[in-house]
Amino acid sequence: MGRRTSARRLNVWRTDGFLSALIAVVAAVMCAATGVSQRLEYALYDAANSVSSPAPLAEIAIVGIDEASLAALGEGPWSNDIHARLIDRLAAAGAKTIVYTPDLTTAHDNTGLAYVRRIRQTLATASDESPLAAEVSLIASEADAALDTDARLASAIQKAGNVLLASRYADTGTPTALPAYAVRSTLPNPGSYATQVQSAQHPVAAFGAVAAGVGHLYADADMDGQVRQIPLLLQYDNAGVPALSLLAAQHSLHLGPSDLRIQTSPPGLLVGGLSIPTNSAAVMRPRAQTLPDGSPAFPASSFVSVLEGKTPPGTFKDKIVLVGASSGALAVPWAQRNGVAAYPIELLAQTVSSLRQGLGVRAPAWASAACGVAVAAVLFLIALMAVGTSALRSLAAGSVLLLVLVGLETSLLRFAGIWVPLVLAMVALVAGVIVVALLQYKGRRAAHSPADAAEADRMMGLALQGQGHLERAFERLRKVPPSDALLDNLYHLAEDFERKRKFAKAKVVYEHILRHNRHYKDARSRYTRARANAQTADTASSTPPISTQPPVEVGPQLAAGDALKPSMLGRYQLDREIGKGAMGVVYLGRDPKIGRVVAIKTLALGQEFEGDALIDARARFFREAESAGRLQHPHIVTIFDAGEERNLAYIAMEFLKGSDLTHACSHHALLPVSTVLSIAARVADALDYAHAHHVVHRDIKPANIMFDAATDAVKVTDFGIARITDSSRTRTGLVLGTPSFMSPEQLAGKKIDGRSDLYSLGVTVFQLLTGSLPLRGESLTELMHKITSVEAPDIRQMRPELSSDVAQTVAMALQKKPEARYQTGLEFAAALRQAAAGPSAAQKEMPTAEAVVYDAHRDASGHEMVDFQETVMEPPVLRGAAALPISGAQ
Repeated sequence: MGRRTSARRLNVWRTDGFLSALIAVVAAVMCAATGVSQRLEYALYDAANSVSSPAPLAEIAIVGIDEASLAALGEGPWSNDIHARLIDRLAAAGAKTIVYTPDLTTAHDNTGLAYVRRIRQTLATASDESPLAAEVSLIASEADAALDTDARLASAIQKAGNVLLASRYADTGTPTALPAYAVRSTLPNPGSYATQVQSAQHPVAAFGAVAAGVGHLYADADMDGQVRQIPLLLQYDNAGVPALSLLAAQHSLHLGPSDLRIQTSPPGLLVGGLSIPTNSAAVMRPRAQTLPDGSPAFPASSFVSVLEGKTPPGTFKDKIVLVGASSGALAVPWAQRNGVAAYPIELLAQTVSSLRQGLGVRAPAWASAACGVAVAAVLFLIALMAVGTSALRSLAAGSVLLLVLVGLETSLLRFAGIWVPLVLAMVALVAGVIVVALLQYKGRRAAHSPADAAEADRMMGLALQGQGHLERAFERLRKVPPSDALLDNLYHLAEDFERKRKFAKAKVVYEHILRHNRHYKDARSRYTRARANAQTADTASSTPPISTQPPVEVGPQLAAGDALKPSMLGRYQLDREIGKGAMGVVYLGRDPKIGRVVAIKTLALGQEFEGDALIDARARFFREAESAGRLQHPHIVTIFDAGEERNLAYIAMEFLKGSDLTHACSHHALLPVSTVLSIAARVADALDYAHAHHVVHRDIKPANIMFDAATDAVKVTDFGIARITDSSRTRTGLVLGTPSFMSPEQLAGKKIDGRSDLYSLGVTVFQLLTGSLPLRGESLTELMHKITSVEAPDIRQMRPELSSDVAQTVAMALQKKPEARYQTGLEFAAALRQAAAGPSAAQKEMPTAEAVVYDAHRDASGHEMVDFQETVMEPPVLRGAAALPISGAQ
């Protein structure tokens, strides 16, 4: 059985497991190719960053060119004088660093300024020293200063001394040389450790020359249009152009260009003693930062409010002030934060804060390999889920694994600042688990498919045949689709009909076989013979006898149910009929030689068999009687003799006082728990002895256990009876027995051993303790399904007062798999006595050296157990002193 189970699981591994893993791979590849997995990855990245938001840097303040500023100052472009006035305000307020991002790449030409300058030049060449000329020259100078806003702005930038300006870079266009004022802020050629760009626009030379630094304001959006990473260095004109945010962090720490260095392993930048993690292209992923109450991370003031002096100057004292557009009319949002647009100036603030606090998210070089390992592990687990689990368990396990992957990626982002993309593995997991669950659900549905129903009909037919209901068995079997197994079952059913001299029925069965396979064994010749015998029987029944001669006398033919009871059977005197058993009539008899009272069970072999079958049945009868007769145990009924007279086979056995235990199975007549456990322990002792002698009972039930309350005697009856009475049916694939007490393997027609008897004893104990069977069904089909597939209930559901030891002992005996039960009667008996003694009793050491051992490749140690196809022919091997255990009942 172990090998078949392993083969079945391997087959599932090669089908459902492989199919599920393959579909998971296809789903992952499709999601990766269409960008779905990357979008999901970005969504998880944003969620993890928002959940784990660190506190923002308190030194940062924003001045936004918002809707109010545009309404007050116009849509622009504004006069450079306005920008100069704002810078003057911020410088006067004590701002530490001013990062000015409005576009200052174009000089503002003023036509009136040119005329004013011509007037001044004309006055200077005329050498007119009149008061009027002097006054006009003064007015012209004031007009020149008022109209030259570029000079006004350059003066403000120079006077502040801490203004950083922005250059605009693009990955298309025509490259131009870096101006000298921009080169001042760059690093030497960084090689591959930079992001390559193609063209640039720089601030007006007058502004750049007096600025504290010029950096880039460049970002490359992800495929979903969101900006999550900032290149800290651009490769342009053989120089490394720093980001405006990097210059701001450097300036705010009072560091110079020489304090900025490239770190190769792990890749990053060193700003003084501050390490900034990046990837191999100098790209940094800043952390999103919010305040605990959900308010904006950085205080923001309106441009016009600051310009008009309405914002308190203390707002910008010792702050890094970032000036830029915060209106959709001037700038396109770079990202969405919790559904709110984030403009470049806000992401610039996030980047500066992350730089200063070392909060960059790093995607290590091994992240891709880790993702591949995660996908491979998920595929392996998906394949495992397809073996031996239910759809519900697969979904539950998949959900747990999905939460583990989500938690792992989120935790790495939150606590370590490491981004390992695992969404691809999550996609494969979800797809694979869904497929596994669907396949398992389909498999469960298939359990109720027509094929399963056909198998149920076949098993029911075999059960009915085993009970002797041949016509009902044929009605079941004829519904089953043809197969080699079915034809074999029908063939033996037809043989049973012939044995019972029901030739017309046998003819119909053979005809049914030939309809599916005209060359099956000798079914054609048997059909011809059955038809001829049926015609002969019909003629004999319809034609009156014409002979006037008196019939020839023959010896009396006795039947098991003959109304005229014989007075002698062999050497035994028959006193009276005392009952009817599975074999026929049971008589009370006496051995006149020694005066011993015996019970005699009879079986009319001549009514069951004929010809060669009768010879075989007779030989089998005596072999089985001999095997059972060799069992000498205080709790097994002793068989004294066996014989046959006038086609009536008989067995003379020990006459028992008391009665069987069927009366003790009623709710109103239950025996005390201690008595039941004592009886069961002694029965287990008897079974252990029989199994060691290679005899399996096959029909343990209350009716086959005799108990005399007056003497506390226990005897197991009918050893070998199941096989003797089943001699005509052993080839059908079903061992005779009482269905409610049969083990799952016995019902399935598999080879059985002594552990099947222990299961039956477990059912018997359950019924004797509760008054009901552990598993019941409205029909034999339902009962068979429950015995083979449904776990037995806890016995305490029916009798809560029973101890846990009793419940565990019964539960172990009722395990579906033989290897999960007690392996010997000796073990079962010890457990029953321990349960009866209670938890305080010391555990007795069980002798294991002489116990019968089972494994996956054989049924018993030493000789194999006999089954419905084999008979013990040789004397059993004795087990020494342990061969005759004392009952030990208290």
